[in-house]
Amino acid sequence: MNHRIVSTVVVIIVGLFVGAGGLFAWATTALSPSDAEVIPAPDNPHPPEERTDPCLDCHNLELDSIPITHRHYAVHTCGSCHRQAIRVLVPHSVAMGDERCPLCHGEPARDHGVPESHLRYESGECLLCHPVDERFRNRQPPPAGLSRSVTDPIPHATDGIFEDCDYCHHVEPRSTLPDNHRDFAVETCLDCHGPGGLDEDR
Repeated sequence: MNHRIVSTVVVIIVGLFVGAGGLFAWATTALSPSDAEVIPAPDNPHPPEERTDPCLDCHNLELDSIPITHRHYAVHTCGSCHRQAIRVLVPHSVAMGDERCPLCHGEPARDHGVPESHLRYESGECLLCHPVDERFRNRQPPPAGLSRSVTDPIPHATDGIFEDCDYCHHVEPRSTLPDNHRDFAVETCLDCHGPGGLDEDR
């Protein structure tokens, strides 16, 4: 009698273990993302310098700059997923200080503008990710605000009442000039913006 009870209990226990194992295997398969859904970890764009280590100085929960799933990771494990990126190096001197970077790079739509995702960063943090290329450390940058992109033509005459661009395009308090143009001398407008959109025969 006791032998039959023990056998029954053993069978029940083994059955529970088998069932639990099967359930676990099913849950692992059902809840794991497929290979197509796995998003690769972003690369680490910081230069391998002491001032950018440890990562947790900037990437932490307080600043909302780290996923909550990373909250228990040790800083020395960051490189396990985040490879060193190929960085964009600054091809000129920054002797004037990187707080002035937005003068040339503050507008995403321009040819040297920052990506939209960079607008949340403060100027003064630029060199954390973009160190100066040592080959061009002494090269002076081009004048702030100038662009190699195609500029809009001037759709009207540039003489007579239209000679003073500031009269229409820099009226306080609502200037129609981009922020990085507001300190340009009025006589420099035609350096980038040529006449266009006019019927020359009229």
